[in-house]
Amino acid sequence: MLTIMAAASLSPPEEPLAGQLRAAIWNDLQLNAMIGNGNWLASLWYNAGQEDAKTPDLHILDMSCGSNREGHRCSFTLLRDGGVRMAFNEAAPDRLNCTAQFVRQEKTDGWKVKHRPPRGSRHSRTDMQCKAMSAS
Repeated sequence: MLTIMAAASLSPPEEPLAGQLRAAIWNDLQLNAMIGNGNWLASLWYNAGQEDAKTPDLHILDMSCGSNREGHRCSFTLLRDGGVRMAFNEAAPDRLNCTAQFVRQEKTDGWKVKHRPPRGSRHSRTDMQCKAMSAS
């Protein structure tokens, strides 16, 4: 019952919030791709989409969010055109289903994906979690 109530409260965010949250996702994906901070699958997805910078082939779709005391908890789909590709000698899925907690950035009025303290490494860990989706 609680799951149904939580799902019912999710809705697509309105602009300009949606644009700020998408920017936070891109920022976190770029950071994760460079330093690997806890979301290997998203890192594979992002790096497999960097073959041709002239052709935008990475997309954020179907964002739904709910407000909580920390900020916004959102689910969304990451889609990369062109199907499964190889990155770091692994098959990188073209479609991921993700969730992330967004919190206010310190010193600005924007949003960022929440990061947790490091666990045995030098870098914080992203709250963004992704799972591979089958193509529909």
